[in-house]
Amino acid sequence: MASGLPKLTKNYFLVYAPDLPNAQRAKHVPEHIVHNTPLIKNGIIKLGGGLLSSDAKSTDADAHDKLDGSFIIVHGESIEEVWALIKKDVFYTSGEVWDRSKIIIKPVFLAIQDTKFE
Repeated sequence: MASGLPKLTKNYFLVYAPDLPNAQRAKHVPEHIVHNTPLIKNGIIKLGGGLLSSDAKSTDADAHDKLDGSFIIVHGESIEEVWALIKKDVFYTSGEVWDRSKIIIKPVFLAIQDTKFE
């Protein structure tokens, strides 16, 4: 093991889920939040948020209107388990938000596990 890196006891995955052109994201946000809140509280979803268009910044007043996808860090035992979880999210099931053909789920090594944002 590389010096200074933590020894992990859990598996983590990065979900990259770009939106469809003209995605109906706002229409499905309330159900998306209801679905994911228990997963966050139970430690399954560790971190997540929206992907911004290339011309946007997080500090833009209208940043939320410039979202064009999602990223999620998920604790799971396997890619299959994470796929099963993602396929239950309304952003997936509605067929109106995420571009299902472009979703990528990759195992990741979390070298920094306790990050605080302002």
